Amino acid sequence: MSDGGVSPSDRQARAHSFGEAAADYQSYRPDYPIEAVTYLVAGTPAGGRVLDLGAGTGKLTDRLVALGFEVVAVDPSAQMHAELSRRRPDVDCRVGTGESLPLPDSCVDAVVCGQAWHSMDAEAVGRELARVMRGSRSLGLTWNTDHTDTGWLARIEAIRNVPRGAELNRGPDRTPAHPGTGWRRFTRYDVEWSRTMLKEDFLALWRTHSQWLTATDEQRTEWMSGWRDVLATDPAVATLDFVEIPMTTECWLTHLGKDW
Repeated sequence: MSDGGVSPSDRQARAHSFGEAAADYQSYRPDYPIEAVTYLVAGTPAGGRVLDLGAGTGKLTDRLVALGFEVVAVDPSAQMHAELSRRRPDVDCRVGTGESLPLPDSCVDAVVCGQAWHSMDAEAVGRELARVMRGSRSLGLTWNTDHTDTGWLARIEAIRNVPRGAELNRGPDRTPAHPGTGWRRFTRYDVEWSRTMLKEDFLALWRTHSQWLTATDEQRTEWMSGWRDVLATDPAVATLDFVEIPMTTECWLTHLGKDW
């Protein structure tokens, strides 16, 4: 299956769920290390045109512009589009989906996608990307993930009880859903770093996740109560105003070319 077990209706709900949190998304979601973004566009001509697919409010767009690329940013949410257009009037911003891109043929040199691949039909998107790409024809995917295996973060994660592989649309070997015929196998590169946040900002960050935005009021109340309890009682963080979150930025890179 190309969707990692995620139904079309679930993908659509996730893709359109972020609009109500557009400003919070920009405020609380982490940025991407420049080292990671450089890997995603390796081989792309200097000053080339890069599609930021599922661009959101432009976390990845900001990095691409800083690296000197021309960016076209596409997102299915009109609210996200409005926030990104407000912040980056210098960027070509469009409302659209990866499965039906509002772009002409052979118009971008590379494609990057941050935090959004799990909300798409990978094979349908792979066919559309093959249509709009030229030149190096690379697709780079990236996720910022926190380390939730041990300690207080494991307690936080357990309250939500959403398997990480299912959330990110990965196969059993934890690789991203493959874009299908014509695309090579993914190669992976990780960047390790950490992020320090006020506790209230950390809670606000969780409210920008698609699972929160599509949850019931009862679920949200239960999760928030549990998260506040962990922050107030766990010995590692109870006496602190800030929390430090170990992060991994996963980068996955593929190109058009049949060795898959």
